[in-house]
Amino acid sequence: MISLPTTVWAEGEGQADLDEAMVKRIDAKSASDLQQVSTLLESALAKGLDDENQAFAKKMLGAVSLQKGRAYAEQIKRTGARGFRELRREAIEALETAVKHDPTLAEAHLLIARLNVLPGGDQERARKAATAAIQQLGDDDRQRSEALVLRALLQTDNDARMEDFDRAIKADPESVPAHQGRAMLRMQTGDTEAALEDMKKLMELTPENSAVVAEAVRALLRLERTEDAEKLLSDALSDQPRGELYRLRAVIYQSQEKNDNALDDLAKALTLDERDFAALLMRAEILLGRDDVKGARRDVNKAMQIEPNSVQGILMRSMLAYEEGRMADAINDMQLLVNSVPDNEGFALQLANFYQLDKRPRKAIAVISKLLARDAENWRALRLRGDAQLSTVEHAKAIADYESALEIINKEEDQSDLAISKSGILNNLAWVLATSTDPELRDGDRALKYGMEASELTEFKEAHILSTLAAAYAETGDFEKAIEWSTKAVELGEQEQNEQLDQLKKELENYKQNKPWREEQAVEENTVPILSPEDIIDT
Repeated sequence: MISLPTTVWAEGEGQADLDEAMVKRIDAKSASDLQQVSTLLESALAKGLDDENQAFAKKMLGAVSLQKGRAYAEQIKRTGARGFRELRREAIEALETAVKHDPTLAEAHLLIARLNVLPGGDQERARKAATAAIQQLGDDDRQRSEALVLRALLQTDNDARMEDFDRAIKADPESVPAHQGRAMLRMQTGDTEAALEDMKKLMELTPENSAVVAEAVRALLRLERTEDAEKLLSDALSDQPRGELYRLRAVIYQSQEKNDNALDDLAKALTLDERDFAALLMRAEILLGRDDVKGARRDVNKAMQIEPNSVQGILMRSMLAYEEGRMADAINDMQLLVNSVPDNEGFALQLANFYQLDKRPRKAIAVISKLLARDAENWRALRLRGDAQLSTVEHAKAIADYESALEIINKEEDQSDLAISKSGILNNLAWVLATSTDPELRDGDRALKYGMEASELTEFKEAHILSTLAAAYAETGDFEKAIEWSTKAVELGEQEQNEQLDQLKKELENYKQNKPWREEQAVEENTVPILSPEDIIDT
């Protein structure tokens, strides 16, 4: 192969290209014009220039390349996702040329950082570019603050990130992005008090931004400073009434059981925006709790017209149907939620509970068994399946599920909020051990142990649990104690107008005859088909 000699340009032979580039630079407007200037400048540098003109040509090439990069960046803003990756590539290529020939171009470094921060960009290159911009910005405090915020978002270490936010705020104390970023970082690291200071500054800088007020209120609530949160909301609302803030204050009022105040605020929110979906659902929840079914239905229906596929809306509609005794509608909506969000155990448990209440225990068992196949340690599901199995007279399976649920719940580290749930499992296990019609399953001693523990957890104040304790004593043959506790169960039932009072009295009469209680608890399965809305034809 023949080797061609390298062309060697004498120093200064690029001057003609430089002169032409300077002339074309004056009228250059389009990307094509700028490309011609760039080509001439690169040619001039390749051919050779004296030191002074070489430095000048590099500065000009840097400026032209920055202009090209800026133009591409503006085009990305205008066109959005269309051709984004190619435009970004061309913009970065031009900007890299700019900083190569003129490293002092802070704007080019900053644009390289911004473009690389976007999805699919080079995060490490963005961080280095932001650092270069910071170094070149000198006395331009505002832009240096912007570059520091950008670099802070790219840092992987919280201390380095905090240092950048601090420097950004020192450079520009009025920087909204810097205060926002530092507030979020302080919240993430648990420094809520300090985060609150940033939020107060943000409220001064952006008084129209209700999201900042809302976040400050949430910070105060995390600090259990409820009165301060209310005052902050009231002050903000006196300056500028906003629906989302009325709604947030309603949440606080509801948590304090000040439902009249909550309803007043929700009414104000809905006056400002009658299509406030969240306010409608929240008011429906409060009204339903007050047995105002008509008012709750009105709000739920209106909310569902606004967002017909909302998970929260469908859930509220299901609960409303349950309260109105429309079990088929309640089940249909809950099934819709289970289908939409199959990993949500709460929806599956509620569907199973609705099936159980509608006397469809086998359907309940099927739903729960599917859930337990994914999460065998779910004690709530085990307890509910045990209840359903009592209804199908599968006592051995019910006992096994109750025992498993009890074993799992006992492993929970925090038992303080589990007393009611645990007492329910203990009670039902004790009941079937004391009253099962299968003699091989009955165990009076264990029934007594679990029944006593359930009674202690509820401070001997629940009639149905005292009834279980009495049944356990009867199974052990201690009818004197059975009568004592059964009598107390009847007395409590009369005081509370318990719906099971008649059975409580029958149990007492049984023990007075020295007879233990036996109960099969069989439920006749509801076989009426549940029609989905699309199955129902309006005639």
